[in-house]
Amino acid sequence: MKWTTAVRTLEEVADRCAHVSRQPAGIVRLRVEEAWVFGALLGPRRDVLEDAGAVRVALVTNAEEADCAHGAQPPAAGHWLAASGLATRPVTLTFRSARAPVWNHLVDRPVRFWTVGDGTDHEVLGQLRAGDGEGLRPDPPTPAELAARLDRELAVSLGALGRAAREYDEQRWAPGAPTRRADALADVALGYLDLRAARDGLGVGSLGA
Repeated sequence: MKWTTAVRTLEEVADRCAHVSRQPAGIVRLRVEEAWVFGALLGPRRDVLEDAGAVRVALVTNAEEADCAHGAQPPAAGHWLAASGLATRPVTLTFRSARAPVWNHLVDRPVRFWTVGDGTDHEVLGQLRAGDGEGLRPDPPTPAELAARLDRELAVSLGALGRAAREYDEQRWAPGAPTRRADALADVALGYLDLRAARDGLGVGSLGA
């Protein structure tokens, strides 16, 4: 993907977020409040980016922290994706809760480019287009800060993993969509394993999650 195409895709994400935010909450229950970019688009600029993961966005939602475990989609996320049209666009979306920090080991020093109140931050997009995103990023967390963030996310993820496993076990023979339940369980399990690997790699004191 060309750099300019990636930035245009980010602009499309902002437009789609605004479009869905104008729809009544009774129609789209999941509300996206902010959009943050992370990953390769924060620079340095390159003419061409790898298509996989070229555009990575964290969506801050009104969902509970427990429903936004790392790697998982909160309830009604599928409806939001359908309403936005972003499910078929070349962008990787990560759902986060407004009740917790947006950043973690994966959403590394992200930059906000859209809010429901102020709309698109065109100054941010301009700097990204020029390849100056690094200057917009916050300072990196200390190892202790990152450890504390991962410990909290591990606790949330472990709770979500238990709920997903029980739901799968209780409904594995029920009518409906067993693949959807299996996918949800796999997403939470893979998210937990990713967090566990990141936490173990820090080598600093653990809270035991």
